[in-house]
This record gives sequence, C-alpha cells and structure tokens, in this order.
Amino acid sequence: MSRSRRRERIVWLIGVVAMVIVFVWVVPRVADYAEIWQTLRSLSAGEVVLLLGLGLVVLALNGWSAVAALPGLSWWRGTQTGLVGNFLTALFPTGADLAARYAMCRSWGFSTDRTTTAVALSGIGRYLTMLLLPVVGTSAVLITGRGDEHTPLFFALGVTALVLLVGVPWLLLRREDYAHRFAYRLQSVAAALAHRLRRPAPRGVAVRILRTREHLMIGVRQNAPLVVATQIAATGASYGVLLASLRAVGLGRDVLTPSVVLYAYALGTIASLVPLTPGNLGVTELILIGVLGLQSDELNAQLVAASLIFRIFVWLLPIPLGMAAFFWWRRTQSATPAS
Repeated sequence: MSRSRRRERIVWLIGVVAMVIVFVWVVPRVADYAEIWQTLRSLSAGEVVLLLGLGLVVLALNGWSAVAALPGLSWWRGTQTGLVGNFLTALFPTGADLAARYAMCRSWGFSTDRTTTAVALSGIGRYLTMLLLPVVGTSAVLITGRGDEHTPLFFALGVTALVLLVGVPWLLLRREDYAHRFAYRLQSVAAALAHRLRRPAPRGVAVRILRTREHLMIGVRQNAPLVVATQIAATGASYGVLLASLRAVGLGRDVLTPSVVLYAYALGTIASLVPLTPGNLGVTELILIGVLGLQSDELNAQLVAASLIFRIFVWLLPIPLGMAAFFWWRRTQSATPAS
C-alpha cells in the first residue's frame, strides 16, 4: 500500500472515530435519544412523502448541473454521475468521486479535454455556491433583524472570502500574463519539491496548466452561468429539505425563522468543504445544534431529530441509489466495452 493511500485511510479512520464520539458522547449531552426517536416516529406519511420528493428534486437538479457542465450528456447519465459522486463522497476519501465522474464520462465517449473541463466546471459551480451561501445567510439574518453584534463581522468576512477566492482565479483566467507567471512558478515549485524528495522533476506542468486554462475559459464563457444556476437551485432545494424537516418535527416559524435556518445551513454547508468525518456526518449536526440551539432539552431533541431527518433525505438517500448507479454503469461497461 502506498504512503498516500495509507495516510488517506488513517484520516478516514480518525473521521469515523470522531463521528462515533459525536453521536455517543456529545449529542446525548444536549438531547435524549428516546425523545429523538419519539419525534421521528411522529412523522406523518404526507411529511415523509414531501421530504422524499424534495430529496429527489435535489438529485434531479444535480443531474441537470452535470448536463450543463458537459453539453451532449443526457440527464439520466448526468444524474448517474451525481449519484455515484455523492455515494463515493459519503463513504470514501476525497477524490474518489472526481475519479469516478471522469471515468464515467470518458466511457461514454467524451474526450479527455471536455471531460476534464466539465469536472472542473462542476467544481467551480459547487464552490462558488458554497462561498455565496454565508453572504446570503448573514444578509438574511441582518435584513430580518435576527443577528447579533457578531453578524456584521461574519458578513464582512464572507464578502472578503468571496472576493478573494473568486477574484484571484478569475484574474488567472482573464489575464494570460498572470496565468503564465503562475503556471511557470508552479512548475518551478514542483521541480524544487521533486529535487528535495530525490525524484525526477515532472515535465510539462506549465504547459498542461495553460492548456487546461484555455479549455476552462471556453467552458466558463459557454456553460458556467447555467452550471452555477443549477447548483444554486440544488442548494436551495437542499435548504428546503432542512426547513421542511424542522417544520415536520414541530419547530415552527415562531421558534426558528427561515432566515436563521438559512444562516445555520450556510455554516453547515461551508463546514462540508473540510470532510472531517465520512460525509461530515456529525460535524454538520453539531453546527446546526450550536447555531440553532434552543433553551429546553425537549426542543433540542426536536432539533437533533430534524437534523437526522435532513441527513436521511440528503445524505443517506443517495447512497443506495449511487451504489446501484455505480454497479449499473460497471455492468453496462462490461457488456459494451468502450471504444
């Protein structure tokens, strides 16, 4: 086993241990599992159908996002890549989902350049949406007068992060001279690092970066607005699942307003950028409890139940569907080898 593979498995194992600590030690300190289970059992059939429908809408919109990033891809195949990506992200180390999406699109006859550009565009859309969320969330809280003395600071930090993390890559795409400097400096860093490790320096790093930039520029001009729009729509549907989960367990607008829920959802989504546990299970729940935490144990039990319902229809639902989609793809590839 390679050193990097061993390190990934160790990090994943640490994440599993952290998840166990959260649910075995931390959650019982803020809510009673018996009360949580009682709340879950109180869901009506109509509420379950509504939540299931919203969860499927999220999956469908993720499929359209894949289609927007790679024109010519059918919605069904786009949904397959999204399901497989979600399945692998939830259970395996980061990067497995990107490799699977790439392999699936290549097996369907799309060129290396188009597939690479599509995967990069999807990533850009996802991270741009995540960077927008804190700004939108804090804005909603400020507009409705629900914030505290720290909220304006969080808003300013969100705007600053958005400008820097979007502005710098945009300059590299727009300005060819900046892109050349960046590419060749990165090549020099890679060569120096290889020298320290006593390994051969990688060749053509700058050329590959500049070539990817050219294809990405074309993709950004043609497809980025629709990719971002579909990602925002999918994120909005996911927020709808959380809001519906809270309402289903009895936490109405008088207890938690939509703006406060959006603020908590934004922070929880940002936390998913750093996968501390498989699918960040437990971490997002802690953030929701911390931000939305209520005064009584009974209400906190409802809050934990709502976060678990949210997880069922946003995190758990894609796992069996993604597993089935993955094996279906493998089966069809075995029956019809790629040309």
